[in-house]
Amino acid sequence: MEQFGYLVLVILLVLVAIYVAYGIREWLLHRKNLSRIKTRIIVNGTRGKSTVTRLIAAGLKGGGFRVMAKTTGTRPRMVINNEQEIPVVRLGRANIKEQISIFREAVNKNIDILVLENMSLRPDLQIMEESRIVQPQVVVITNVRQDHLDVMGPTLTDIVRHFINAVPHGVPVFTAEKELFPVMQEFAKSKGLTLIRASEEEVSDEEMDGFTYVEHKENVALALKVCDFLGVPRDRALNEMYRYIPDPGVLRRYTLNFRGKKAVLFNAMAANDPDSTYLIYQRLYVNTENFYILMNCRSDRIDRSKQMAELLAEKIPARLYFATGGSTNVFHSYARKNGIPEERIVDLGGLGYQEIYDAISSKIENDSVILAIGNIVGFGEGMVSFLVEKSRSEP
Repeated sequence: MEQFGYLVLVILLVLVAIYVAYGIREWLLHRKNLSRIKTRIIVNGTRGKSTVTRLIAAGLKGGGFRVMAKTTGTRPRMVINNEQEIPVVRLGRANIKEQISIFREAVNKNIDILVLENMSLRPDLQIMEESRIVQPQVVVITNVRQDHLDVMGPTLTDIVRHFINAVPHGVPVFTAEKELFPVMQEFAKSKGLTLIRASEEEVSDEEMDGFTYVEHKENVALALKVCDFLGVPRDRALNEMYRYIPDPGVLRRYTLNFRGKKAVLFNAMAANDPDSTYLIYQRLYVNTENFYILMNCRSDRIDRSKQMAELLAEKIPARLYFATGGSTNVFHSYARKNGIPEERIVDLGGLGYQEIYDAISSKIENDSVILAIGNIVGFGEGMVSFLVEKSRSEP
């Protein structure tokens, strides 16, 4: 019996030794890969990370570099030289070690510049990802919004501090954040970091006309600022950005036909926090007479449903508010609590795509505008795809 126990111990020790040896080998290979990628950029922040990652990579390609972007947005993707998009295959849950494999791919494809969207939420993992795994020459912080406060909060100032703490020493930081920029400056100064702000006023309406998708000026301004820093002329960067492959969660505009009723649908579900949603609403300049909200809820994001209900009640008037997805009763309850009349709430929770289509078709007026908000992952994405395809098949 003692011999058996001894044998088990030996086997366990051997397995541990193999595991440690493999980890050391993997890390040494990663350090070698780091040295082979000339420029490394990581994009952090609350909203717009995937889009800014793709825009930066596209703009840098305009400078003659071979560039690879890797996003973790609506769907994780690798974008090679603004020409080819490849899915990131995951066998389990997302893990920041995934970035190590992305470096291997970049080296295999002879990439000059690698632009990575930050994967982590926890402050300690953000530090690990930026300072240890990526070791960037440029850090981008898109903005600071009220999201994931349970992990990075409880306040917006805490989120700013965590974003800045993750930046390696001496690395320049680019941001489009406006309201909290002074706070960001204080934290950056205490760490000896250079903070560079991009403003939407730096991009003209004429320059925005080249985009085929609904794009935000601050995202373009931020990407152009990084491209300029790395020596890419503005016109060449912009021309390549006009051709960029957008994230599946980009704000899209669809002209639809709901059984003879014309409607414009804006899909803003990817901007699933109140601040970003309200900014999008402000830029649409919609007429509230025939304006509708399509709010998709998730049972695992109850707080988001509460926040959105408060936002809609206070700042976004609509003719009707359609609620879809899971646990819509929470949204319904908070919408009523905050002053939205019962008769304006259409609770479609738990219904399928066809039933939702039928309900919208019967209740909207002709020449309507529908703003889809909430959560896009899973049911939300499928629902919008169904509505678009179904309405296009209508005579």
